[in-house]
Amino acid sequence: MEIEKFVRGSTLRGPSSIELGWNGFAIERHSLPEGERPEKSSDHYFIALWDEHSCHGERADPKGRFIPFTRRPGAVSLFTTGIIGAVRNLTKMEVIVGALSPTLVRGIGQELDRHPSEPLHEKLNFQDAGLRMLMSLLVTESEAGGPFGRLYADSLVHALASKFVQLGGAIRPPDKPIKSGLPGHLLRRVLERMNSEFSTDLRLTTLAAESGYSRAHFLRMFRAAKGQTPHQYLLSLRLENAVRLMKERSTPLIDVAVACGFSSHTHFTKVFRSKFGVLPSQFRRSL
Repeated sequence: MEIEKFVRGSTLRGPSSIELGWNGFAIERHSLPEGERPEKSSDHYFIALWDEHSCHGERADPKGRFIPFTRRPGAVSLFTTGIIGAVRNLTKMEVIVGALSPTLVRGIGQELDRHPSEPLHEKLNFQDAGLRMLMSLLVTESEAGGPFGRLYADSLVHALASKFVQLGGAIRPPDKPIKSGLPGHLLRRVLERMNSEFSTDLRLTTLAAESGYSRAHFLRMFRAAKGQTPHQYLLSLRLENAVRLMKERSTPLIDVAVACGFSSHTHFTKVFRSKFGVLPSQFRRSL
């Protein structure tokens, strides 16, 4: 509903992440035809990534005057809550839209080491490789049906929302990354949870709660302690257990994939080949 308010009269160009139930965030591809879209309002925040080709239009300013604009592929814009101004599309537009809930943005703002020095504000038509990559990864994961699981999506959404707050709130990320990892007893607790539940769709919030830290601090401290993200560590656990099960030649590979938490045999094959350089079937024959 909120994305529909933002794009107004567009055509959805693929699956929506709404079906995957990502808390506080949704992403979709849309085609916007030529024509005028009236003013609307929303309590959500939006990130727009222009896609495929350059486009032209006019956007109403606070006084109602229409100002010309051009958007080129890869350009990003950030929009805050409140009024979504009227727009005249002079050409067809292709755009990827991410909607962030007020609860998500507020929670991210509270977790950051440096709080915004001013209210979040719009930031239009700029280039940011990090935002562009995060949006691309999230829309790809959404359109594939979420094969990498909740922990992967949660981590990307958290990173995207953090960038949004930092860019829209006049704050900079820390000058130096945190180098201290999780205290030993907390790290053991988190790893025990991951080892016992590696085949389930673990959430970032679940692991952060296990450590007692916010999601932002947990992500940084886990990476400092293990040299990789929680999602990367979880994939390693799944692959280790897959190799163990593959030694039992009577177990079909599809059953190995399911038992180790992979969303499909295709997902298992892709991750396995990326790690070991061979297909699971080839690896099993070499045992």
